[in-house]
Amino acid sequence: MSRRLFPNDPPWIAFKKDFRHLVHGDLAPGRKVKILYDAARLPAERSEENGAKAWTIKAFYKFVEQGPVHQVDLWTESGAIQTKMSNDTAEGAIMVCRIDIPPDVDHVTLWFLNTGKSGAEYWDSNSGRNYIFRFVVQDFDVDTVQVIPDPGKPQAWFRVELTASPDISSIGVSYRIANASPPADAREYLALTPAGPPSPSGKQKWSGSAPVPENAVVKFSFLYSAWGNDHEDTNGGNDYVTWPGAAYDPQTGVL
Repeated sequence: MSRRLFPNDPPWIAFKKDFRHLVHGDLAPGRKVKILYDAARLPAERSEENGAKAWTIKAFYKFVEQGPVHQVDLWTESGAIQTKMSNDTAEGAIMVCRIDIPPDVDHVTLWFLNTGKSGAEYWDSNSGRNYIFRFVVQDFDVDTVQVIPDPGKPQAWFRVELTASPDISSIGVSYRIANASPPADAREYLALTPAGPPSPSGKQKWSGSAPVPENAVVKFSFLYSAWGNDHEDTNGGNDYVTWPGAAYDPQTGVL
């Protein structure tokens, strides 16, 4: 089951001032990804020379953990550090670069360095772990997502079944009831468990259920671990959604 809200959009990854990051579009092997980086994440080095900017923010990246490291200077499309993606008060000045993803890799790893005339170095590297982005649509396929009424009871079951790559060691769903009364933003976590042995290709089926109100509208995202790193599929920050009798519609995020 395809689950991308914007499957044909060019991919970008935004690193925001509040240290959230957001993936949008079709991040996949063989694509060119645009990095949007809020310079306020690394504000310490702002040297000038003769009134001109004498500092940089570089992106470092690799596609194989023990493989070669590449680097590129971030720049501003406007020519000055004033571009913003939105009116979000958590957002500052945006710098960009573009990275070509090879066709035969399963992730991209990123980290950043701010330095300049002073010689000081300031890193944004997820506390030394770096930022690892897998191609989540290729990591697992959603087989079934349903809200199933429980006959004779004033409740239903939120049911998830999927098939995942052998690289995935754990997977679950973070969800909330969008039509709860009174309204609530609190999220629950549904851990999925392996359903039977892996297939000959190594792919593993996972499944799980959680009780929800009988007419629940459930908004949810996928959280999983692969090779010791945590990843998420939040549908571009929008969550996915389902409800009893919902008709599959990937353009609106309904699974």
